[in-house]
Amino acid sequence: MSAPVVPVRHITEEKIVTGEAVELEIHPASPVLRIAARLVDTVITIQVGVLLGNILSPLVESLSSSSARIVMISFAVFIMVLMPFLVEVLTRGSSLGKWAFGIHVVRDDGGTVTARHVMVRTLVAVLEIWGTAGGLGLTAMMVSPKGKRLGDLAGGTMVVALPNPVAHPALLMPPDLGAWASSAQILPLPPALHNEALGFMRTNASLRPDVREILARSLAAKVQVRVSPPPPAPTHPERFLAAVLVVLRDREYFRALHRDAVGAQRRVGLDAPQWGI
Repeated sequence: MSAPVVPVRHITEEKIVTGEAVELEIHPASPVLRIAARLVDTVITIQVGVLLGNILSPLVESLSSSSARIVMISFAVFIMVLMPFLVEVLTRGSSLGKWAFGIHVVRDDGGTVTARHVMVRTLVAVLEIWGTAGGLGLTAMMVSPKGKRLGDLAGGTMVVALPNPVAHPALLMPPDLGAWASSAQILPLPPALHNEALGFMRTNASLRPDVREILARSLAAKVQVRVSPPPPAPTHPERFLAAVLVVLRDREYFRALHRDAVGAQRRVGLDAPQWGI
């Protein structure tokens, strides 16, 4: 028996294609933004180093040469490796410089970086950033089609520009379809169709009337095969799509509330003393 197929994400220059063939736009950060973020992080790192150096200076002067050498090596490891590693792990791929310029480190599949990814990036940065004053890293970014430095190539990561958040008004249940939606059987939509319908409802006001009507009827026909019974006639396709999307959204919301409540009850049970002790 063949092994089950696991959905895999493939990344192109500006898109991530999920296993469900849903394209997510993703834009690699430009070298200019990365250099600016690195300069901010470097200035902060140097300031922390100077502060710690002033604190450790009296201690180093009182030690023997071998002990002082150990302290200085440990100090360098903390500044160049441990501190940036902890910052990027705790922020899940960010730093003060990256936050300031709206960029973020992600895996090649678009997921959140782990400690392993960050450690590889940090260790390689000792050579390409600190060892060559950023020259090696800059050269790698200029050559790579996705602006990757050597640490990204070794760790399987990339730095992306965070999209500007766009607020969309919440979809509301059409009043004339409330009774129908409360009793209709609505199956979950495939991810691609769900995203397509939701994107249409968010941007339909900017479409030409004829294009808007064609898309609405096409999407409604695709969605209607997963709904029983069909909405009462005559129902406008966009009102039908809105009703279905609201039902699916509310269903997922209440499922999440239920999961949180069950999880909270289990945690209370685990924290309670056993056998009354």
